[in-house]
Amino acid sequence: MAEPGASQIQLPTAFYYLNDDFLCENTPVHLIQNELENAPSGKDDCRPATPLYIYSQAQLHRNIQGYKNAIQSAKMLDRIHVFYAVKANANLHLMELVRKQNCGAVTVSGYELQAALNSGFVPEMILLNGNGKQIWEIRLALKNGCMLNVDSLFDAENIISVARELQKPARVLIRVNPGLEQSSTPVHSYLSTALKNSKFGIPLHQFDQILELLKAERFIQLVGLHCHVGSTIRDAAVYNTVTRILLDIRQKLITQGCNNLKYLDIGGGLGIDYYHGTSEGQSPLSSTGDLIQAIASLLPPDVEVIIEPGRSIVGNTGILVTKILGIKKSPDGGKQFVVVDAAMNDLIRPSFYQAYHHVLPVRKTDSSEGIYDIVGPVCESGDFLAVDRRLTQQPVKGELLAIMDVGAYGIAMASNYNMRGRAMEVMVDGNKWKIIRRRENFESLIQTMIDGV
Repeated sequence: MAEPGASQIQLPTAFYYLNDDFLCENTPVHLIQNELENAPSGKDDCRPATPLYIYSQAQLHRNIQGYKNAIQSAKMLDRIHVFYAVKANANLHLMELVRKQNCGAVTVSGYELQAALNSGFVPEMILLNGNGKQIWEIRLALKNGCMLNVDSLFDAENIISVARELQKPARVLIRVNPGLEQSSTPVHSYLSTALKNSKFGIPLHQFDQILELLKAERFIQLVGLHCHVGSTIRDAAVYNTVTRILLDIRQKLITQGCNNLKYLDIGGGLGIDYYHGTSEGQSPLSSTGDLIQAIASLLPPDVEVIIEPGRSIVGNTGILVTKILGIKKSPDGGKQFVVVDAAMNDLIRPSFYQAYHHVLPVRKTDSSEGIYDIVGPVCESGDFLAVDRRLTQQPVKGELLAIMDVGAYGIAMASNYNMRGRAMEVMVDGNKWKIIRRRENFESLIQTMIDGV
């Protein structure tokens, strides 16, 4: 069966058609590509500008404001805090825009933490998560006064060791793994993080052992509990369930003398509408307002909540522009392939998660629709951006396509497979735009190779 087409797509407000041209805010996408294509190449080997990531600054602000409005409507301005999940997109320019909206940051590596610090995030509003924190990462967090979660017994021991070494207090949250069933978090198995067989968090039967270890250490300040159940969540009721679980555990800990449990971190993972209303098989998607309403009424007056949105902040802010290299048929004639210059190294979500992204022409033409596989040049049969996709017009060599909703886990998961340089990134603000990451060239690929060519 063919995947849904684009005829009834409900686009984010920052992306739209005007006189058959596809625009990001007030800027035609093909004009950005054309100007980059004709710019002096210098050492950049005269390659085309595509593949190319383009982001909308207005859509980013709109998404963050959606959370702020929902929190304000619930009268929770000082009680619910938005910590941006840096792993979704760690571009420093984008992170600075998020930080200017008074968000905190959730990081899962030392370099993400350093990026948050470099982007100006308040250290006290940076949280280092992770099931395998290294000593140098813990040291970086504690030296800068950031919070950490505790994910295991060895993680607790490592945090205690570094805190003693530095003679600095460690503000920590215990990450709880409630041992949920897959059916209770209906997302891709790779994106479920609170199942009974998950590598993340502390199972309830180990909780008391780790709690006693933390309570006995003078450099440990236990300030809260943490639980993240997964990503691409469509039903805000999940967050209600998580909050209730954490509140129950918190009440038990209070009876054991833990009186400074200020924070409940309920994780992130709220999904976005990749199908834009075109898929009848998708369950209804909860809004940011639904998420806040699901938890607000549960909170005691002495509790503050941290939420960790990433995808719902940056996902629909970005597109990946790619050029059609040609069209060919499979040997049996059963498939039509549109070969483009973007590939799985630029956007791995379709190959890795079987994820859906809308594909739209950058310039509309009057031609017949058809069903195609959109594939890249990487030497893998799994290198595809769309399978059995109905395109609303006939693809033509040299024309541009826009892969929608790639702001999260697009460039962040990109690689140099097949020795392909990662794509350029551009930020649009109204009718202005700027490069926020140069594309990689051969020199940048080999510069870290000791005794290289």
